[in-house]
Amino acid sequence: MSSVLAVRLNNWMVFFIGTADGQLIKLSVDRKYQPSCPQILLRTSGDNKVFPKLQLDPVDQKHLYVPFKNQVQRVPVSNCTTYQTVKDCLSAQDPFCVWCVSEKSCSFKDNCRGSERLSIPDESKQEIVSHRFLKDSTGEIKIIIQSHLTTEKIQSNFTCDFSTTSTQLCKNQEPKPQYPQCTCILSHTLLANDLDVTIKIKLGSTDLIEQLKMINCSSIHGQPSFHLCQRCIRAGCGWRQNSCSWATDAVSNDGVCADIEFGTNFSKPEISSVSPSVVSFYGRNQAVLSGRNLRDVTRVRIKADLDCDPKESPVWNNSGLSLLFHIPEVKTTGVVKVCVLLPDESCHGDVEVVYLSSPVCTNIVPSSSWKSGNRRVSLTGTHLDLVEGIAHSHTTQEVVLTTNSIYQTLVYETPAAENDRSSSSAVFLKVANRSLECLEKMTYYPDPEFTSFTAMSMGEKTRIFIQKKADNLEMALAELSVWGIKDEKQYPCIVKSKENGDKTETIICEIQGSQNDDFTHIKIHYGKETINLQILSLFHKVLLIVRLLLIPCIVAVQVIICMWKRRTDG
Repeated sequence: MSSVLAVRLNNWMVFFIGTADGQLIKLSVDRKYQPSCPQILLRTSGDNKVFPKLQLDPVDQKHLYVPFKNQVQRVPVSNCTTYQTVKDCLSAQDPFCVWCVSEKSCSFKDNCRGSERLSIPDESKQEIVSHRFLKDSTGEIKIIIQSHLTTEKIQSNFTCDFSTTSTQLCKNQEPKPQYPQCTCILSHTLLANDLDVTIKIKLGSTDLIEQLKMINCSSIHGQPSFHLCQRCIRAGCGWRQNSCSWATDAVSNDGVCADIEFGTNFSKPEISSVSPSVVSFYGRNQAVLSGRNLRDVTRVRIKADLDCDPKESPVWNNSGLSLLFHIPEVKTTGVVKVCVLLPDESCHGDVEVVYLSSPVCTNIVPSSSWKSGNRRVSLTGTHLDLVEGIAHSHTTQEVVLTTNSIYQTLVYETPAAENDRSSSSAVFLKVANRSLECLEKMTYYPDPEFTSFTAMSMGEKTRIFIQKKADNLEMALAELSVWGIKDEKQYPCIVKSKENGDKTETIICEIQGSQNDDFTHIKIHYGKETINLQILSLFHKVLLIVRLLLIPCIVAVQVIICMWKRRTDG
């Protein structure tokens, strides 16, 4: 966390949090100091720190100015207009947004032209509509519907309509609906059935549609467990004396489930490690979880401290001591807790996994390759240790990393091009199920063309001069391996230097311990290609010697001319 700004809206406090890895997070806290689900307003690539301080737009109060190292971004505090229905608008738990009844749209409060408005409940854990099944002393069963919305100047009557496709649902509705509650007394013929029920709630001219499944609470039975209790509460029933009940004194808050002891039919699993334990917010495929007593594990759960919707991943290749699972994508960076789920829905373990920002590739060296591929290139950037693989846009061929990330550098060998022409190819970082494009592209050129060579004895060594057509590959000396061939034996030739010309490049290498120059041909290796080259004819050999002899003569002449000009000028 690198910067914070707090804004009060009615009973809510809204915190805007800038982070050191380039995120802007909005967190709303209710009057009981309970947080709602955090929202990501801005997420940048790489570690682009948000600088102090955040500033609310003094004119419209609907935008934030977010400072970074080289820029300031203007970011809306909310995106109310993206919510198309009243349910989506109010379920988002965004204190900045209201449902404007007259315009039937989600907007900022001062953008609503009419006076009738609906806004979110005052508590973050409260649903906009809840239901409960109860059985009274006469044996009658009721569905009680409760709205938790905040209404403003809603003039018309409050009504509820209960319906199902198969039969009449309610004998009657008593008492008369009065906001925020309405009641349906069920027909006795429905008690043994699971029914899909549609509830249409009318608030003024606004309709709220809720779908729920009516379940016979007595049918939810079995060995008391956390899972059984939660299933009971979510069905609209209550928990009483370790069983699911219609009774009015049964507890309908799922907090009661936390006190239930887990079943004893399974060995308690233990987690010793998760590998890798550091990933990008795009997650990681085929992570390895190790520990003990893992045989009965069905899923892995990943949950952040403020996560409203924990992620769960199935497992495979479970040996009892280790298993594979996918670390899921998340919206924000930070530390999450990992536990393993048993069939009774109990979750065991408390291992941490760290989510970092997305990998970013900023530079490719060299940024070109010969068409046959297998040129060794280096990628530089940030968080490259989180990359699982490299891909090129022109081919589906898999690229294998030759080294792990060291000092934010990845090294790999390029895939071959599909044709002989010069072309460019986008380079992608493979991270979980994402392909992140590098800022720079890879350019493919035809393979280097070596035309001839000559050998010259230099005392205790032989110097080899290799002619190559000039190209755009900028081939480094370390990318070449050369051997001289004589009497069917190979002699390594150490590459020493390169001379560049307009149309021709000359590569010079030396063979140590060789006192003659009678090499018939040489072998040149680059990438995975090997070239065999015959020696120059006597005529070409003489031309090369003359060229080498002329170089010092030309230099001497230039020095003499320069000295002569100085004398004449003096």
